[in-house]
Amino acid sequence: MTSNRKNENEIINALSIPTVSNPSTQMNLSPDARIEDSLCVAEVNNIDPFVSASTVQTGINIAGRILGVLGVPFAGQLASFYSFLVGELWPSGRDPWEIFLEHVEQLIRQQVTENTRNTAIARLEGLGRGYRSYQQALETWLDNRNDARSRSIILERYVALELDITTAIPLFRIRNEEVPLLMVYAQAANLHLLLLRDASLFGSEWGMASSDVNQYYQEQIRYTEEYSNHCVQWYNTGLNNLRGTNAESWLRYNQFRRDLTLGVLDLVALFPSYDTRTYPINTSAQLTREIYTDPIGRTNAPSGFASTNWFNNNAPSFSAIEAAIFRPPHLLDFPEQLTIYSASSRWSSTQHMNYWVGHRLNFRPIGGTLNTSTQGLTNNTSINPVTLQFTSRDVYRTESNAGTNILFTTPVNGVPWARFNFINPQNIYERGATTYSQPYQGVGIQLFDSETELPPETTERPNYESYSHRLSHIGLIIGNTLRAPVYSWTHRSADRTNTIGPNRITQIPLVKALNLHSGVTVVGGPGFTGGDILRRTNTGTFGDIRLNINVPLSQRYRVRIRYASTTDLQFFTRINGTTVNIGNFSRTMNRGDNLEYRSFRTAGFSTPFNFLNAQSTFTLGAQSFSNQEVYIDRVEFVPAEVTFEAEYDLERAQKAVNALFTSTNPRRLKTDVTDYHIDQVSNMVACLSDEFCLDEKRELFEKVKYAKRLSDERNLLQDPNFTFISGQLSFASIDGQSNFPSINELSEHGWWGSANVTIQEGNDVFKENYVTLPGTFNECYPNYLYQKIGESELKAYTRYQLRGYIEDSQDLEIYLIRYNAKHETLDVPGTDSLWPLSVESPIGRCGEPNRCAPHFEWNPDLDCSCRDGERCAHHSHHFTLDIDVGCTDLHENLGVWVVFKIKTQEGYARLGNLEFIEEKPLIGEALSRVKRAEKKWRDKREKLQLETKRVYTEAKEAVDALFVDSQYDQLQADTNIGMIHAADKLVHRIREAYLSELPVIPGVNAEIFEELEGHIITAMSLYDARNVVKNGDFNNGLTCWNVKGHVDVQQSHHRSDLVIPEWEAEVSQAVRVCPGRGYILRVTAYKEGYGEGCVTIHEIENNTDELKFKNCEEEEVYPTDTGTCNDYTAHQGTAACNSRNAGYEDAYEVDTTASVNYKPTYEEETYTDVRRDNHCEYDRGYVNYPPVPAGYVTKELEYFPETDTVWIEIGETEGKFIVDSVELLLMEE
Repeated sequence: MTSNRKNENEIINALSIPTVSNPSTQMNLSPDARIEDSLCVAEVNNIDPFVSASTVQTGINIAGRILGVLGVPFAGQLASFYSFLVGELWPSGRDPWEIFLEHVEQLIRQQVTENTRNTAIARLEGLGRGYRSYQQALETWLDNRNDARSRSIILERYVALELDITTAIPLFRIRNEEVPLLMVYAQAANLHLLLLRDASLFGSEWGMASSDVNQYYQEQIRYTEEYSNHCVQWYNTGLNNLRGTNAESWLRYNQFRRDLTLGVLDLVALFPSYDTRTYPINTSAQLTREIYTDPIGRTNAPSGFASTNWFNNNAPSFSAIEAAIFRPPHLLDFPEQLTIYSASSRWSSTQHMNYWVGHRLNFRPIGGTLNTSTQGLTNNTSINPVTLQFTSRDVYRTESNAGTNILFTTPVNGVPWARFNFINPQNIYERGATTYSQPYQGVGIQLFDSETELPPETTERPNYESYSHRLSHIGLIIGNTLRAPVYSWTHRSADRTNTIGPNRITQIPLVKALNLHSGVTVVGGPGFTGGDILRRTNTGTFGDIRLNINVPLSQRYRVRIRYASTTDLQFFTRINGTTVNIGNFSRTMNRGDNLEYRSFRTAGFSTPFNFLNAQSTFTLGAQSFSNQEVYIDRVEFVPAEVTFEAEYDLERAQKAVNALFTSTNPRRLKTDVTDYHIDQVSNMVACLSDEFCLDEKRELFEKVKYAKRLSDERNLLQDPNFTFISGQLSFASIDGQSNFPSINELSEHGWWGSANVTIQEGNDVFKENYVTLPGTFNECYPNYLYQKIGESELKAYTRYQLRGYIEDSQDLEIYLIRYNAKHETLDVPGTDSLWPLSVESPIGRCGEPNRCAPHFEWNPDLDCSCRDGERCAHHSHHFTLDIDVGCTDLHENLGVWVVFKIKTQEGYARLGNLEFIEEKPLIGEALSRVKRAEKKWRDKREKLQLETKRVYTEAKEAVDALFVDSQYDQLQADTNIGMIHAADKLVHRIREAYLSELPVIPGVNAEIFEELEGHIITAMSLYDARNVVKNGDFNNGLTCWNVKGHVDVQQSHHRSDLVIPEWEAEVSQAVRVCPGRGYILRVTAYKEGYGEGCVTIHEIENNTDELKFKNCEEEEVYPTDTGTCNDYTAHQGTAACNSRNAGYEDAYEVDTTASVNYKPTYEEETYTDVRRDNHCEYDRGYVNYPPVPAGYVTKELEYFPETDTVWIEIGETEGKFIVDSVELLLMEE
């Protein structure tokens, strides 16, 4: 800094030096020596914690350079800036990061652990190497942007460095050590945000995909909030922890406030301006906060004279000093005149001091009225007051002597001399210094140089050019024998003219207004705004800003406002009293919330204007609200020709919204505009910038909402947003009454689906709910979703279209069914395929998907068109199927079935935005074709009706024969399981009970089928109720049976059979019975080899009977050859047994006439060739009960137990005995 000081000293050599009467006590006040010594005194002798000039210097330098490269700087500026940044943070000398850490540690008297320190410093060293490597690669690429190798290297190093610093940041916020690490954290966070900005500046040129550039941008926005909140939170925590009770604690408190404002909060205030989409050109920002240098009072007293230090000299309390020094929130102002009043402290002719005891300061806001403040004693004129002029002058440096005098034994602290170095920023040749000087001959003196605490931004230029702060106010600490002035300072970036310059965005904090209107208060800034802010709670204007227009008056501007509000409201602006803008702005926070980073929004007016005068007054106001809170940080003046990405987004959104409607009728939706496309357009509108085009955004939203309503109105599907899916009901109740919904009921209940079909909330692909269909392990049990479009919704001779959006699918079958089934199987690659829909992007703070990530543009020509019915893989995720409707019949209510089905294990689908809409009326060939198809269908339907009448009659007779009467609540005494299954098979000869495409959907004969099937289920239930043998069909293995020896249960012909392979084996079961009642023991079995198979029933004593089975005997029907059958055959003739007790083979061989060959009438390629019977249809209920294979014999006997327990034993004499079922049936009374 020597060269700078020499330049300045040339100016001040002729200035008077304070006179002292005793040369022996005179300080060496030669210009060079005085200035250099002041640094030594300040840095070495100030109380602990010391002022670290290097720490403050680095923070000021970095903030100052950043202010010059906000927005989108020139490439040369950026290269130079990075070179400077690397040099500042990783110089060849002592590590600044260690200095940052040590400085805060000493301020708060808390040290981090050795592990934390070593880890942080080592990681920062690695980051330094990475940044240096990146900076060098960037400079190389900037020199030749077309060089492919340079481009490849810079991209590689960028990605590596960004990842490295992302993972390093958490190391600088270790729990319980956040405050001492805060300055390190802030500088590292600043580096990260600047680096993320480079992706927006250069990413596309480096070869990044637009999705990658956008991802880095989203990270920049997210981390800006995160880093800002962290810095403000722990700054406040650290500051509050230092709040004490005495003067010494206030000194430490003030040093923390000043130094961490310079090293942390100033950076945080600039973070938002790194956003190149909001600030696409050079941007001027301003810091209006005030900071306070140390009081001008002795702090370097030698050992044994501590009481002569000002803070030990009966100084005021902490709170009294803070009240006297810290200014309440106020408009930014500039001092114009200082009058200093003096008093005398005299012990003797050789020890005396005249010193500063009070002052009057005149100051005014920019263009505002003059204000005056007084502090201390201002009515003593025995010593001539000294008046210093500061009008239009920046006081960039103060030099003040802190003197001490001893009065008796009491020290007196005061300031006998102060020099104010100034420059007129509008005329650099008007510079110099003005001095307050009083006689002094005391016991010691200490020089305070403001540049020790607020050094210039660079040592490369003179101080009067490179100063970082200007004097803004002066306070005074007052004690009985103490007067210590305290200087307050504002940053140089807050200019005194509010100049609107060319080719840049100008940010002007509203505290630079010339006045405050009624109802407005200035409140302290939240820490990330760079200064105080304005607040009002009702309608009115905030204030007027005097502007200096330094551009041609033809230049047009737009205004933006950074604000926070608890309500929706209107802002308006005026230029010289004329309203130029009025617009709606939205709420940003809830009432009672703390002001946080996310509370503020930058929004603006889209209508440009121009200034009419070089000196203009700008007024901002708010209206249309009351009893709410509105805060204003700043206004921004943006050249109208600056094109923002937000403008492109708005133009694109406007085109997209207008394209939803027909050109001839802007209130009519285009036919080819899908519901999915409307949702995507709504996302596009939602992603528009509130800051740039809030009014236009609201207008577009209304149009999109109207389009969505039109889409809903024309969609014939019920519940297209999937609010509910009805589960498939069982087909018959236990009492035989069908509870399956009728076709008419199905058409009134929206979606029906299998249990595994789920509704999902919207994601980054779907704005609304969508459904997922998983795979299945059995094609007979597919996962499905279906709905019927009722006949009343359809128009005659009209083509309809089913369409929607598939995120991804495999083996997804889609059907439209009326006269026949129109069918497609779709495989659609998902987001991980060659056709990604969106990039992976961070979710929002509430977990919501990021729908503002880039998507492929919608192209209505890329629809699905597998018209041949074959499986196809679609490059587009849109699908369409159409179907033609002929004559409509409300009584028949044929309607249209919409079916989605997955029947493979590998299958899956995610789909939504389904529509079934009217496409166009049928004419010409299409009309003739549907009439011809309709006639063929009706002819086939008539044949089906004749067949159904015959088959139904046969089936009903068989079912009725199972029961005693038409009440269907009691079986015939001789009804057996074979008869029930035989009747069931006849019931299943009824065709078109269900649709073959999905057997859960009822067909035209569903009602009569369910009627008879219900009776079958009742018959099975009644039959099971009267059989007292447990697990008699061995479907549950050997459960309930007692086993001796080796036996097995084997599956044969889809049935479970008991196999006894050895003569010594035996199977038995004890059965509870009713004494005195009659039972029928019925056994179906098969004997292999020699010997006999025996099934014996007995009680404890006697009353034994058995059924025997031989391999060589002919198949018999009842009566059996045993003696116990004689009574039975006496009452039931053989003919009767043959007719009522026929085996499965006989019953299932009933011959019927050939059925009608019912097949489709639509033979065009787009339809399936045949509506085949679905083999899975027989898996419903008992319909798939397999018949007993040939060779099995069924025998039975009557048994009348005398006790309540009987035993049934199964065995054989040799060979193998195979038993299919054992039944013990209670006879009807």
